Amino acid sequence: MAIKSSWVTDFDEMITAGANHGLAQHTTEDAFYNGRTICLNDRHLVNFALCSYLGLELDKRLRQGTIDAVMRFGTQFAVSRTYLSATPYRELESLLEQLFEGHALVTPTTTLGHIAALPVLIQKGDVILIDQMAHNSVQTAAKLVQVQGVPVEILPHGNLEFLEERVSALSSEYNHIWYLTDGIYSMFGDLAPVDALGALLQRYEQLHLYFDDAHGMSWTGKHGRGYVLDKMPIQERMVVATSLCKGFAAGGGVLIFPSASMHRQVKNCGGPMIFSGPMQPPMLGAAIASARIHLSPEIQRLQKEIKDRISLCNLLLKEYNLPSATSSQSPIFYIKLGHPIAAGYMAKCLQDEGFYTNHAVYPAVSHRKSGIRFTLTRHLAAEDIHSFVKAVARNLPLAQDKETIKMLSQEY
Repeated sequence: MAIKSSWVTDFDEMITAGANHGLAQHTTEDAFYNGRTICLNDRHLVNFALCSYLGLELDKRLRQGTIDAVMRFGTQFAVSRTYLSATPYRELESLLEQLFEGHALVTPTTTLGHIAALPVLIQKGDVILIDQMAHNSVQTAAKLVQVQGVPVEILPHGNLEFLEERVSALSSEYNHIWYLTDGIYSMFGDLAPVDALGALLQRYEQLHLYFDDAHGMSWTGKHGRGYVLDKMPIQERMVVATSLCKGFAAGGGVLIFPSASMHRQVKNCGGPMIFSGPMQPPMLGAAIASARIHLSPEIQRLQKEIKDRISLCNLLLKEYNLPSATSSQSPIFYIKLGHPIAAGYMAKCLQDEGFYTNHAVYPAVSHRKSGIRFTLTRHLAAEDIHSFVKAVARNLPLAQDKETIKMLSQEY
């Protein structure tokens, strides 16, 4: 049966077109994964689309952690955490509480963490304000709360003046005002104004902050605790969700709460904590190994290595005068191209030159903000970054040429 919903049709057509043109839904062909390259269509491409920022997924200690865990506890422990948690959970959550200096609850994924937390934390009589660029997983969880009768307002991205206007206006009407946002925005790599949000938190007693800092984890902050908690340690009326995949290189997610009571309520009442499967022993083993690295002085060296790559990339983008969305302070970069066809053309050109990256189009971004999103990891060498930026600069004139776009549009 064909689904006639307009958004389903739009999304389906866009993704199908990308897949048909070799830009989406690939499966790698590597017999062994090396972190730096992937094999597609019998060609090895340097991977600028990976979110394992510290490259720990190939670290021998994480690999050994999975082996030890699977040998001791098997491939899975298929019981709801409402009844039982596998033995390694106790050690992992203890290590994470040291790392974050808050009450840590491990969740099956970051997305399921949002779905567990928000419907418990936010109740009738509250209101949600959400940054329009907050991750889709946060917006999905907010919709579940909206169904319970909680109003949701989407706010212009990063507009603190408007946010304060809404907080001030709503304070007399609602019990709590929840502002949902990212720490590092996943498309453009820009940073949430955490200091300014902390000041708002102090000024308005009804304001609560909920951050998704999945892309801030590991590569920055004391013990790799992420961008948000490095700027503002966990405090009353604040919750942080983050990922144990990406920079942490294991699996699952984690929620950090300011109080034991808030932690208990989400663990006891959050739907995915009751009805979803748990994080499985091999990934618990990897996460424990990663947490130990994060709590050691070694994390500072790893962070310096990725930050050196970030600085180099910014210098090169400026040198070649490329249209970056922002001067990124994170491992996420975005080249603005405007038209979706221009983004697809650039992505194909880069593949032809030996680089794999993400072409970003609707629904990930608005139609007029299509572009190339690329990421840096410790797997990449300085020469890789030089070569990649040169390739973008070399192909930019044609990607921005209106006649070229017009001609290519006829193919889609």
